[in-house]
Amino acid sequence: MDTEKYKDVISMAIQNEIAAREFYENVSARIKDDYLKELFADFAKEEKKHETILTGILNQEKVDAQYFDFDKDFQVAETIDMPEVSADMDLKSAIGLAMKNEEIAMKQYTALAANCSDPELEAVFLDLASMERGHKHMMEEKFVDVAFPEVW
Repeated sequence: MDTEKYKDVISMAIQNEIAAREFYENVSARIKDDYLKELFADFAKEEKKHETILTGILNQEKVDAQYFDFDKDFQVAETIDMPEVSADMDLKSAIGLAMKNEEIAMKQYTALAANCSDPELEAVFLDLASMERGHKHMMEEKFVDVAFPEVW
């Protein structure tokens, strides 16, 4: 794969992670509930970690497939609508929002992989989709705990 093309892909992914971090920081600043403020601040920290991981990959200037091998997916995110951000957002909606954002990112990277003719570049997109699937799975676990407490 052309090194510049690779750098462009990873740079785009880094920008997506920065945008996600900024989104979570903004939501955290708008929510009144202290627990939810902290939860979204933690989501922002996770996105910062992802940015750091991707920056490390970018700086290696090579493709190393299978950085993120995480296949678990409850597909809970696909069953809810995107919650609206509000100052009085409840825990279920807050986690639902984070879960939907991770689902969107996963689908974007999966679509890019499906439309890619370069096998190495496709592997990068699939790895990025897998990373987002892992984040989505984490949010889905939290969502199920909050949305369906009767199970516990």
